[in-house]
Amino acid sequence: MAAWQSSSLTATEFTADLMTPEELERRADYIYHLLDGCDWAGPDPYDGLTSPLASLAIHPFLRQVLLQTVKRSPVDIRPWLAIRPLRTATACGLGATACSRFAASPLWHSRARQLGRWTATRQLRGRYAGLWNYEFDVQTRWGHYPASMPNIVATTFCADGCLDTGTLDGAAAESLATALLDQLYTGRHFAYTPASATLIHNANLMGAALAARLASLDGMRRPLASRLTDAARSAVSATAAGQRPDGSWPYGTSANLGWVDGFHTGYVLLRFDAASRGLGLEPNKVIDSGTRYYLDHLFDGSVPRYYADVKTARGGHARRDPNNDATAVRMAVWAEEHGYVRPGFADQVLETVSPALPGEGRAQTLYANALPGPPVRRSPRWSLAPLLDALTAFYVTRRAQ
Repeated sequence: MAAWQSSSLTATEFTADLMTPEELERRADYIYHLLDGCDWAGPDPYDGLTSPLASLAIHPFLRQVLLQTVKRSPVDIRPWLAIRPLRTATACGLGATACSRFAASPLWHSRARQLGRWTATRQLRGRYAGLWNYEFDVQTRWGHYPASMPNIVATTFCADGCLDTGTLDGAAAESLATALLDQLYTGRHFAYTPASATLIHNANLMGAALAARLASLDGMRRPLASRLTDAARSAVSATAAGQRPDGSWPYGTSANLGWVDGFHTGYVLLRFDAASRGLGLEPNKVIDSGTRYYLDHLFDGSVPRYYADVKTARGGHARRDPNNDATAVRMAVWAEEHGYVRPGFADQVLETVSPALPGEGRAQTLYANALPGPPVRRSPRWSLAPLLDALTAFYVTRRAQ
């Protein structure tokens, strides 16, 4: 992949000191203890439909109103709505991947295996055997799916966590591969759920990267591996064809899914890269163009933007979202690793999104600020696990520099 420097970023001086691997591990350990202390359970931006009131919301509009009210309320109204903290397989799967990067440490290895084993137990049985689901019903702009239905995002994070920790046996991996193709592959791309054929680019590439990874597993039957490879190639081609001339991707192909945001674009690029490497494809202009767009339009200096080119929201304050911020750190690390930005950019992004705690200086910096603040900051799936993933990826990259 050709090195490239963003014009807007090269004009900015990044003055943050480079963090040592030891500092990054201390931060990761702090996040891990916060997650472990609450048993990886907490609020979720999309848990509104677990309220008993959801049974009254029979119309999609009413479901979305309930979900968005819970999600956007500055005060945590979950206790009033009888919404309980959730331990999600998605958060634990991502946590397993994050912890596995410290494989040389017996402590981190034990943490990774524990999370991986639990995640493996959440693999679905029955009609959707082999896949994973969310623990709550979801109503989106493009559709509704119940907690009983699997989706590609949960499946990818959970499967990667199990594969990274060696907690998915051969039979479970084959069941996953078969269901991925039979339930989530449309013949051209991977769908978000079995009930929707809409092309959602980040979801499609999550499926492509997972299919390519499964195809390479020792013991995967050759005919099944061949089907996985063909599906992954087709999915990569579908999203490559969906890239706009400026390098961006809309969230999806439907008329009401044309927005561009930071964390979904980050997912597209990370999974496009993973799928391409898994398929043995040469670096290409699609990734270069997409990365260029991401760095130029989804950062304001070192501040992540939620939507492309939108600097401020009402009140003059930039919209901040913990998942978008954590993904921005993960992407800044990836961009440094691939030569798109100078060393130090990822450090600055991390400092920007992480208010410092009193006590032990920046080694104790924590985005969630010891768990007070808006409920979304305390979400294991939406905030803390993605930040743990970004920190451990940063650790690996910094050690290699």
